Amino acid sequence: MLIFAISGFINGAVAIIFGAFVYFKNRKRDINQIFGLMSLSVAVWSVSYGFWQLSHDKEAALFWSRMLSLGSTFIPILFFHWILALLDLQGRKRKILILGNILTLILVIFSFSPFYIKDVRPAMGFPWWPQPGILYTFYILLGYFGFLIYAFSLLIKAYKISSGYKREQIKYVMIGTLVGLGGGATNFLLWYGIPILPYGNFLVALYPFILGYAISRYRLMDIRLFMGRGAIYVFSFILIILLAFLLTFLAERFFVTIPFNIAGPLILVICILFFQPILRFFEKLASKYFYYTFYSYQTVLADLGKKLVNFLDIDKLSSLIVNTLMDTMKLDRTVVLLRKKEGNYLIQKNIGFNDTNGIALIRDDFLTNYLEKTQKPLVYEELFLIIKDTTEKGKREKLKRLRDNMRKIESSVCLPLLIEEKIIGMIVLGNKVSGDPYSDQDIDLLTSLANQASIAFQNAKLYNQVQDLSENLQEKVDIQTKELKKAYDELKELDNAKSEFLSIASHQLRTPLTAIKGYVALLLGGSYGKITKKSKIPIENINKSSERLIKLVNELLNVSRIEAGKMEINFEQVSLEEVINSVIEELKYQAESKKLYLKKEEPKVLIPKISIDKDKIKQAIMNVLDNAIKYTNKGGIIIKTKTDNSKITVEIFDTGEGMTQEEIHKLFKSFSRGSAGSKFFVDGTGLGLFIARRFIEIHGGKIWAESPGKGKGSAVFIELPIKTPKQQGAIDKVS
Repeated sequence: MLIFAISGFINGAVAIIFGAFVYFKNRKRDINQIFGLMSLSVAVWSVSYGFWQLSHDKEAALFWSRMLSLGSTFIPILFFHWILALLDLQGRKRKILILGNILTLILVIFSFSPFYIKDVRPAMGFPWWPQPGILYTFYILLGYFGFLIYAFSLLIKAYKISSGYKREQIKYVMIGTLVGLGGGATNFLLWYGIPILPYGNFLVALYPFILGYAISRYRLMDIRLFMGRGAIYVFSFILIILLAFLLTFLAERFFVTIPFNIAGPLILVICILFFQPILRFFEKLASKYFYYTFYSYQTVLADLGKKLVNFLDIDKLSSLIVNTLMDTMKLDRTVVLLRKKEGNYLIQKNIGFNDTNGIALIRDDFLTNYLEKTQKPLVYEELFLIIKDTTEKGKREKLKRLRDNMRKIESSVCLPLLIEEKIIGMIVLGNKVSGDPYSDQDIDLLTSLANQASIAFQNAKLYNQVQDLSENLQEKVDIQTKELKKAYDELKELDNAKSEFLSIASHQLRTPLTAIKGYVALLLGGSYGKITKKSKIPIENINKSSERLIKLVNELLNVSRIEAGKMEINFEQVSLEEVINSVIEELKYQAESKKLYLKKEEPKVLIPKISIDKDKIKQAIMNVLDNAIKYTNKGGIIIKTKTDNSKITVEIFDTGEGMTQEEIHKLFKSFSRGSAGSKFFVDGTGLGLFIARRFIEIHGGKIWAESPGKGKGSAVFIELPIKTPKQQGAIDKVS
């Protein structure tokens, strides 16, 4: 019948055009690839259906009926695969998909055999109607209805748990499936002798239109822009073809002497050269009169990215972003709002919005909190679906109020500017001049653009802060410098006063202490008569205390001279071994009184003489050994001497209390005593090791301590250079 043949051809043409648009929109995306193949299968089935209806003999009718069956065999598995891609279930349903492909391949192999289509014969006014084989029945039950029902159940399940645009996309896919594939299923009734004509076949053509509505309204596969660009290319090609015919006509009419083998290539070159200008002409025409924008996603981002780095002024940056959005997307209005530290917003750049309305969306914190939570643009068209899916009453009311405000000020998108998931501002967009909704490509472009803009605004803010700081920095530096200089002078005066006080106090103390020690010696020697046994003990205690005081005064004098830079150093060639031996001789009785050994290991090589101040180095070594004896209760002390080409090292090991790392760090500082010092020798001042360090440093050497820990002993190392500069009689200025 002619009407059914026409319906087949119409369905085929619609399927080819629609499938091609979807496929070429994004050939790398699997959902577009599968839909393109499914549309091709529908086209093969539909076109073969038309030729079958027009067949005048049995042989042609049988061929085209088998061709339409071949096309229809692919439809269920491709539809099932497309639904899996749409719902992102390909990985979870992989085994079922593989099984379906295998079964489909088997059916295709037998599609031109009697097992699939046995014969054709007249039925209900049709001259030829196919008679199904056993495999065709298997295909209808398991392939067509089996995969169709299973895919539909997956859609229902996904619809129940989804929300927003995804939910609406699934809804229209289900409607289209029922109308399109359900209508196509009415062809099977007459195959099995059920006297019902396949009027549902006319509904197949509605399937693309239902999906087209979902594409336009709910961004399903988002081919709207591609369709517009496709129309531009079609018109451009038509005009080029007309130009070619016109040039051919003119060449034959006025230039008959030019052979076609020369005129033809020349016309082809002219058409190629004119194609781009014609294409740009139609793009400008569409942009001006139909408000269609044909932008390159990558080009816009690349150009904007290059420009953003050149701007550190917030006003210029705002103008650049707003102008780029207005020109690229053909918008009627745009406003940039930047957030202050206090949390409120400032209108930075506004085109088209009323200033009062522009700030209306962010009078409360709801929109800010919502965008920080979702971390994506808010599209006005999606709000009614978001409200529909929101169960919390208070939040639903706030969303409704937000939707009303967006409608009132005619804003379509709220684009958050985020840094570390916190909003620093937002860009509010109006409607497209063309009236088109925002596509997926638009949203992707805006999201990427917002990321770049956020970084650019943040950099501009930081730059402005640095610039403000630099303007006031010199003044602040000058003020701080004066204050520091004043503080330094005051500290220097205090330090000089302290050193002067120590020097004067020490000198003033030495005279009475010397007299006390002298008189005590005379008393103990019997110069003033014989003293009783009872009086002798306190007089000896007075003698010991005066010795400690004299030692303390000498240490304080040394410290004050060192800090004042007035320590006199007299260098001479001295044997360091002899200095160490003399120190051991003086301290051996102190060690023996505590039952400690005090030993010196003889060096394996000859220790050379060095230029030093004998008294200062002797005092330094004595202070170290005296300290070791005081804080060692068991075992003893061993002294070793080593040398190389440039230095001599004195190593003093004890089996005493040991030290922590913190105590080692403070050991050679003035008035510094560790926990062991306070515990074992309460009368110490902490100056002995400090003086030893400064005496060693005056000679260009260094001193340090090591210890494995508390209760594990310690070691002190004194390192002196062999080639010490001679400074006989000089005053060493040590800071």
